This record gives sequence, structure tokens and C-alpha cells, in this order.
Amino acid sequence: MIAAIIKEFHLLSRDLHGIAVLFLMPMIFMLIMSVALSQSDDVNQNSKIALVGDASNPINLLLIDELKNQNNIHVDSIELIDQDAAKVQLIQNHYDILVINPNTTITDLTHDAPLQLVSLAGTDALRLLNLEAILQKIYLQYRLPYLLTQQNSVPEHQYNTTQNIILEQQLANFLTTNIIVEEFLNTNGLVVVKPSSVQQSVPAWLIFGMFFIMIPLSNVMTCEKQTNTIIRLKLAKASATRLLFAKLIPYFIINQLQFLGMILLGIYVLPLVGIAGFVLQGPYWFYMMLSIAISLSALGYALLVSVLAKSAEHAVVLGGGGNILMAALGGIMVPSYMMPETMQTISLISPMSWALTGFHNLLLNQYNFTQILPQWLSLICFACIFLSLASAIYYRQLNKRYI
Repeated sequence: MIAAIIKEFHLLSRDLHGIAVLFLMPMIFMLIMSVALSQSDDVNQNSKIALVGDASNPINLLLIDELKNQNNIHVDSIELIDQDAAKVQLIQNHYDILVINPNTTITDLTHDAPLQLVSLAGTDALRLLNLEAILQKIYLQYRLPYLLTQQNSVPEHQYNTTQNIILEQQLANFLTTNIIVEEFLNTNGLVVVKPSSVQQSVPAWLIFGMFFIMIPLSNVMTCEKQTNTIIRLKLAKASATRLLFAKLIPYFIINQLQFLGMILLGIYVLPLVGIAGFVLQGPYWFYMMLSIAISLSALGYALLVSVLAKSAEHAVVLGGGGNILMAALGGIMVPSYMMPETMQTISLISPMSWALTGFHNLLLNQYNFTQILPQWLSLICFACIFLSLASAIYYRQLNKRYI
């Protein structure tokens, strides 16, 4: 028994890289997730809000004062006649959300128009729900006493009169109708359909899945090293460039099939289980170009891991751990808007963050391809750098084995 235990420790000592990754990866992952979620309970996250309403309506002053008392909410006041200009400022990201009160005076509840919550399509749904709850609370606190004052003004002997019945009906209608309505704009200022959670989650897990092309590619590469297939390929006078292209093309096709499969699953399968279907907004070729850039980045990372790994197990631990860390940083596991500002800046180093931002901008904000060029070019540059490094290392390994 003791000899068997010593043997296992001896075998483990031969894979110090794997042991180091097993200890370091969970520690780093825990640190990233802890920092990323450190402010998740504060959904306001320095929200910039403009209350658009008539200055003569006292409820607008009340709403502004109450919103300013909320943590991390910055509120400006804009006149109702300038609401079009306010929407332009929203599109230009000067504000996160507009709260529009179309009521110019305090009237009876039957004539009250609902408050309008206007935001861009990509705005965090949790932030909107939180603000909506705050507004409902403030509005009800003000309007219900107004109604009750009217009701109390009715003489006791007239409680069963038509006037009292009308007041009760107003109260019932007020409590059953929408006090707040939501409106979503794209970057062109056009009203769009409210984005579902599917629209936000499918791109994230699609990108995450594409980067795991590293597993089959690394298995093939390490198998070639262990079986000396590389030497036989070199004896056949196959160039390193051609060998790499021959390897990458099949995996590139697999990535595109992954992309297409996830999209089709979201469109056709999710509605069958009672979930809102996935909808592509804008020309399909925008998504094709983005898919190509994501795939090249994933293949560049996968190839570099594959040529550096000494075994298939080493590649899985190193590459898989790297993928998880990039996903944690890149907003795949925790949306970036829930992270502290410093963490949001750090997340920009992750290629998954670039891919997700580009995808969401196409899908939710309905950008054109020119507007996502920064993310697209970042992915292409990442792919070129990593593919070049991997190619240089593979060329050296090929020649060393031949010698």
C-alpha cells in the first residue's frame, strides 16, 4: 500500500505543470468571479437618468428628489418639449435611461398617461426592473393620497352616490393598468421590440463553445507528437505552412457549423419548449463576418496551446482553464455591466469580450458592420498574432524532430 502511494506521488511529480494549473486556475477564477460580483447587489451602477417632464407638474420634482436619494443614480431634468433631443442624447450614451412623464398637470387618474421608460435595446434588464420598481413606489405614494383626498371630500351621506362609485372605479382601474410602459430604441432612433433574455444569452454561450475547438485540435496535435507522425510528414517534404492550413480548415468549418447550429437551435427549437425564439436582426452577412473573426481567434488560441502542450491532458487543462478565465473576464459568465468599473476595463483584454460586444451591438443595438469594425479588427489582430506565434513554434518543432 505504502509503495503504491509513493508511486502515485512520483507519477504526479512528473506533471508539475498540470498540478500548478489545477491549483492556480481555481484561485484565479475565484478571484475574478469574486471581484466581478462584488457590486452585483447594486444594480444601479452609476446610472445616468434624465427625467423628461413639464416643470409645472409637481410630481416631476418629487420624482427627481426621490431618485437622487437612491444610491449611484445621477438624475438630470429636461423639459418635456425637448424629449426628442433627450432621445438623441440617449443614443449618444449621455444617458442610460430616460423617464418621460407626459402628464403636464395633475388630473384625475382616468386621464393619467403612464410614465415612459425609454432605453437602448441593449440596456440591462435588471437595471430597468429596479428603476421601474422605484418609480412605481414613488408614483403610487403620491397619486393614491391624491385620490383618497378626493374620496374623503365626499360627504358621508353621499358614499353611495355616483361620484363615489366613479372614484372607486378610478382607483380600481389605476391599480390594474400599467403605470409605466417601456420603449426600446436602436442606435438609429427607431423603436424596436423588447429584447428577450435569449437574445442576450445565445451569443454568449455560442462564443464560449466556439473557443473550445481547442480540445479536438490539441488532441490531434499532441497525438502527432507522441506517435512521431510529424517526422513522417517532414520526410514526405510537406511544408509547415501547408500542414497548418490543412489542419485549420476542417476545424474552421466545424466552428461555422457550431455557429449555424446554435443559431438554428435558438430560432426553431427554443419555441418548441415554450421559450421565446432567437431572432437575428440585420443582414446575415454581418454575422457571417463576425463568425469568421471569432473562429480565427479561437483557432489561433487553440493552435498556440496545442503546440505548447506536452500532452493531451496538459492541453485540456491549460486550454480549458484559459477559456474559462477568458469567459469570466469577457462577460460570458457574469455580464460586464454588473462588474465594477475597474473590472469592466480589465475585461477588455479578453477576445470573448470583443466578440460578445460585437454580437450584441449587431443584435440588440442594430449596428451596421462599420460600427462593429473595432471589435472585428481586434479579433482579426488577435488571430494573426496567435497564429503567427503558433506557426513559428510549430516550424521549429518540425525541424527539431526531423534533425
